[in-house]
Amino acid sequence: MSKLKIKNLKFKINPNGFTLIETLVAISILTIAIVGPLTIVSRGVFFSNYAKDQITAVYLSQEAIEYLRNRRDANIITSGTWNQYKTNIINPCMIVTNPDGCAIDVTVPDSDSDDISRADIIPCDFLGCPNLNRNIIDGTYGYGTDPDWETSQFKRFVKVYSQSTVGTEDPYDANELRVEVKVEWVNGVTVKNFVINESLFNWQ
Repeated sequence: MSKLKIKNLKFKINPNGFTLIETLVAISILTIAIVGPLTIVSRGVFFSNYAKDQITAVYLSQEAIEYLRNRRDANIITSGTWNQYKTNIINPCMIVTNPDGCAIDVTVPDSDSDDISRADIIPCDFLGCPNLNRNIIDGTYGYGTDPDWETSQFKRFVKVYSQSTVGTEDPYDANELRVEVKVEWVNGVTVKNFVINESLFNWQ
């Protein structure tokens, strides 16, 4: 029966420690091991915030359209006419009278108030519409100015177009209105926007 002889292994130890190349390689491996996961986490947070902002923009856009639809229905229910709705209520949004469109504050408790500072439909100017404010208590968006409100990154632009069926027809006689709502916000250093269009009809 043969005998296996195992020789003692002798390791040569460098009394001077790691060489410069060994140190650089070790640092490179450690950097890759740390930076990789951190990059993934950072990108994940970025896209998560972008998705949250985009969802908010969608809701803000739809909110403006629903508000104008509600004002149309409330006007008709209270014996108002379609022309009164266009000339007295949403006139600041009509591009035939204000090409810059309007801003809408759905938090105004009395939309028929004579207090101009708390109007629900506010005409914008050539500088654009102001940033929406966010209520830190209930999370709603509007243009309130008391301490419960803080400036948000979102801007909402509302424009209303008359959909005339005849080229020479007076825009105010149209029985269809196209509402365009654009919400803008800043994502990092890039300005993002979401646009939605919907029609409102005269159902009287």
